[in-house]
Amino acid sequence: MKTQTFEIARLRGMDNRWRVSPDSAAVIKEMSWDSYDGWKTAGAYDCITGNLHYWKDNGTIHSIHYYSRHNGKNRDIIFEDEFGTLARLNPPDFDSSTALPYTVLSDSKGVSIGPGGRPRHVPKTSEVSSQSISFGGRLYIVNGFDEPTVYDGTVVSRAGFFSIPAKPDAGVIYRTHHNQYVDDGGDSGSDTDYFLGTRVKGQGLGSLRPTGERVRKKGSGDKGTKYVDGKLCGYQYKVTFVNRRGQESPMSDPSDICSFECADGKRRFTQITLPIGDEGVVARRLYRTRDIFDDNGNPIAPESGRNFYFLKEIQDNEAKIIEDGISDSNLGVLTDAEDFGLYPVQARFISAFKNTVFLAGMPNNLIQFSAEGMPEVFPRDNVFDIGDADSGEITGMYASTNALVVFKTRGIYLIKGDPRNGFYAQTLNRDIGCIAPRSIKQVPGTGLVFLSSDGVFVLKGALENTGSPTSIAELSTPIKNLIKRIDITGARAAVGVINRNNKEYWLCVPTFGKLNNLLLVWHYEVGAWSFRENYPIQCAIETEDSRSYVYFGSNDDEKPGINVFSNYFRKKYETGSTSLTPQGDVDESLTVTLDYPLYETSPFSFGSLYSGINVGYINVYAVAYGNDPLKINFKTNRSEVVALEDNKPRDQQDINELLPVYGQAEFDTDSWAFHRPVVLRYDVSHMHKSVTTEFSVQFTQDENNQNPNRIMVVGYSLDAKVGEQRNIRPLTDVLRTSKR
Repeated sequence: MKTQTFEIARLRGMDNRWRVSPDSAAVIKEMSWDSYDGWKTAGAYDCITGNLHYWKDNGTIHSIHYYSRHNGKNRDIIFEDEFGTLARLNPPDFDSSTALPYTVLSDSKGVSIGPGGRPRHVPKTSEVSSQSISFGGRLYIVNGFDEPTVYDGTVVSRAGFFSIPAKPDAGVIYRTHHNQYVDDGGDSGSDTDYFLGTRVKGQGLGSLRPTGERVRKKGSGDKGTKYVDGKLCGYQYKVTFVNRRGQESPMSDPSDICSFECADGKRRFTQITLPIGDEGVVARRLYRTRDIFDDNGNPIAPESGRNFYFLKEIQDNEAKIIEDGISDSNLGVLTDAEDFGLYPVQARFISAFKNTVFLAGMPNNLIQFSAEGMPEVFPRDNVFDIGDADSGEITGMYASTNALVVFKTRGIYLIKGDPRNGFYAQTLNRDIGCIAPRSIKQVPGTGLVFLSSDGVFVLKGALENTGSPTSIAELSTPIKNLIKRIDITGARAAVGVINRNNKEYWLCVPTFGKLNNLLLVWHYEVGAWSFRENYPIQCAIETEDSRSYVYFGSNDDEKPGINVFSNYFRKKYETGSTSLTPQGDVDESLTVTLDYPLYETSPFSFGSLYSGINVGYINVYAVAYGNDPLKINFKTNRSEVVALEDNKPRDQQDINELLPVYGQAEFDTDSWAFHRPVVLRYDVSHMHKSVTTEFSVQFTQDENNQNPNRIMVVGYSLDAKVGEQRNIRPLTDVLRTSKR
């Protein structure tokens, strides 16, 4: 028998299919792909603060939001917990020994958003947690239950308006005239009321153009012609409210018609009684018609020309009565009541596209969009009805450069265009949809990734003006075994996030009977899958700055609070082992998890069923990260795992060149060096004697080592003895008719 070497120099991702390439893996667990082309131990996570007893009192963190303003100079992490608290994570330099790790937010009156104040809705497992966007330097949050919320870095306010103002009341201004006889001391005089009028050009309401019979008044001092009866004029008013962010409410109903005659050659003045808005209103805007009466004294029908023009802004929410004497020619711009609208209170999804805010998830299953640059103003006609009843409800939205992607349970749609020229909708797909709105992420070099009822899919092309055709493809085909573990009934709560530091897309999904705990990892730089366990991710964000940290809220009472991922962590929730209770005792209930990395190769087929093959040695190409053991197991012919004799680990560091280990090296004493590749050789010839057709290897660490260093596997080779191949006639040749 001859000895041959079978080398697999580059290791790729998981592929659970039956016949796969030898560089793929059956299992990659708790490992990250390295840009030097190898698989190394993945990092872990820990609570962001040491005062963990505060987090235990807060329970589950069900939503988390990243808020940046002032060009990134101010960055906040906003979150909600299971008690209805809306809070801001305190900066990392706070004193964790005396202060809470978070600050509960409040409204303009100082009322806290949480227990004892105004608690927010806590979503059930089947419900979508709060969604948010940053727009105009503010954070907008919706959840379908609470009033839409806006946070400006200081206080929490209601976003938009949910009802129209009461209509104003208008009438002609009268002044009291004191009779001359009374002024002279007589007793025959009395007070009389008269119209306040003016002949000043450009002032006053109405027209000096008379109607009816002209009558000259004669008498001392009278000059010119005066008119007893003038044209009948009339006006109507509407009012809107304005909040402190300059967002305007819908128009009120019109006031009753205020009518009068312009007698004696004088224009008139009117008096308007205004409604008062709630605490969020800081100004009111008044709109007015032009004269709505024709020359015959008949009012113009509303549908024929009762247009409203901007009149003035009252810059307070206190004045109840104002006067109007602005002529028709001096009115402001023409407005349309259809340009205003109420904020959709029950919206569950929010997105921003082309300087416009889009809302969805309302009971009517429609999409509403705001006026351009006005995130709280939703004109009545700005509505899309996408898809049909068979496509299901809207399950999420994502704004790309060129299109707003709208997902339904069974369908994908695009909204394109712009607010100036109009938006329009396109149907992209009627078969594949999204079931988890928080799974939707734009993955670099991959496309728009989302979780469907059939697996993980990617949408690529035509979204970023690339000119390439739009396509939808399944991304999870190689990991069908993992997809089968997903609890579809709870998959709505699945969470996706980008880890740019490691070039990974994370998708945390629930397994049967559990909350989110299984982490599917797409390594987008190499196009490969792996997975990790014990990740209790209820919600997650990536900081949109140079740090690209991944924060997530925990759904595990034993690992509470907000956690942060780091490549330098080895144990999950390390802080828990030393956390103190409010009494100063060690909190033993906070558990620490150490999950060991595992890389199991796909079964290596030697190419023929008729060759006698015996594997003698396994040669592992690894990288030294310290003097740490690397444990090897193997399988033959897809059988049970065979452990090496006595489970002896092999040191990953070259014994001829022991490098100082970080944390143990002494400054100015030890010489530091780069990590270097090493070759580790394992003899397996004595472990099995049967002929081998398929062979797979497991790389892991000794579970007895509670403080392991990282490992990295670059490739491997097999030294095997290959016997003579038997010459077997093909069955098709045996069964030929001519040779029967």
